[in-house]
Amino acid sequence: MRTTILSFILVLVFSYGISAQAQSTNTVFTENLSLGSSGVQVTALQKILNQDPETRIATTGPGSPGNETNRFGPLTKTAVIRFQEKYASEVLAPAGLTKGTGRVGSYTRAKLNTFSTLSVDTKTTITTSSTPPSLQTLRTPKSSPLSEYLVKESEKIDIYVGDKMVANVKNKIANAVNTGIARVASLRASPTALSSTTSITLPAIQATDFPSATIGSPTPRSALPGTPVSIKGSGIGANSVVYFGSNYIVRNILSGSSADSFIVTVPPVPPGLYDIVVKTSGTVSNTTLFVVVDPKNKKTVSIKNVSPTVIAYGGTLTITGTGFSPQKNIVITKDQKITNIPSPDGTTLVVQLAPESLKEYAKIGSGVEVPVSVYVANEYGFSAEKSFSMRL
Repeated sequence: MRTTILSFILVLVFSYGISAQAQSTNTVFTENLSLGSSGVQVTALQKILNQDPETRIATTGPGSPGNETNRFGPLTKTAVIRFQEKYASEVLAPAGLTKGTGRVGSYTRAKLNTFSTLSVDTKTTITTSSTPPSLQTLRTPKSSPLSEYLVKESEKIDIYVGDKMVANVKNKIANAVNTGIARVASLRASPTALSSTTSITLPAIQATDFPSATIGSPTPRSALPGTPVSIKGSGIGANSVVYFGSNYIVRNILSGSSADSFIVTVPPVPPGLYDIVVKTSGTVSNTTLFVVVDPKNKKTVSIKNVSPTVIAYGGTLTITGTGFSPQKNIVITKDQKITNIPSPDGTTLVVQLAPESLKEYAKIGSGVEVPVSVYVANEYGFSAEKSFSMRL
């Protein structure tokens, strides 16, 4: 009976289109491309791949810089794989992949489109469409002044109101669960008493305890100004606005490809890591992280290793990788979000993991190992997830 109760507790705890003309690589990628494809989008793809020595198709001959073709051959596929793995956190991780496929799908297209926005000018062509604007067909001219996106005095809000509501609900549940677990711990020496006290009373949670507008992670999670970004959410309407931090606001958003998604174009704000929220009427959503890319930045965030691979509750986890910020790294697991973690060498992060939701369970745990995934976010972007275990 004791094992059954503890197992139950653990489960409970874990339970119209616009296209912009550009001065150079101006093609907006709208098609899936793969081995055997041909056309102007293949040529544009090769030009972007050839801009970076790490993803260059060839040094001489067909496909090399200045000799791009309109045919997607084996060399192009190999270069696409290198491109996908270089930007794995934006291209592979959202699709649940760890290795490049060489096929240009939606996530790869979205990343490629951030490169094509580097040379966007102020000329635009408006076309009509019977379908909602897609992630690939919306562009905002580079000339939009920053002043248009500054939050006015009358628009100032606490962007963390929604987060506080969600945290309050989580804390109520965690406190109730921890109280129940503590009761189990106090009765462990008495199997009879334990078997007669098997319930945990959870608090009553009302719909009004949560923000009526909610959002998930953007796709892509990092992009240059002028890039259209898709965000899934609920409670989003025609009068909704998007805040990039507390100082910047996008007042015009468009419906996405489904009823639970919308599209926002990244405003010309300073590069960096932003908490973004949606405000609908008087409701402020939860926040989600987004990186406005600095075109001069060549760093990519990646986790190469975590140590130890099995950590005790409250133990120290060492994360090694690349692209870590000197000061403001965020380490994120399902149960914890640890901010402002320094990395003086740019390759190492050290954090203590002690999620409140498992505090009491850790005191009576029998060595069960719980799988945990971790990733890093900073002003350079997002890493892919890395897995380890926590022993309770």
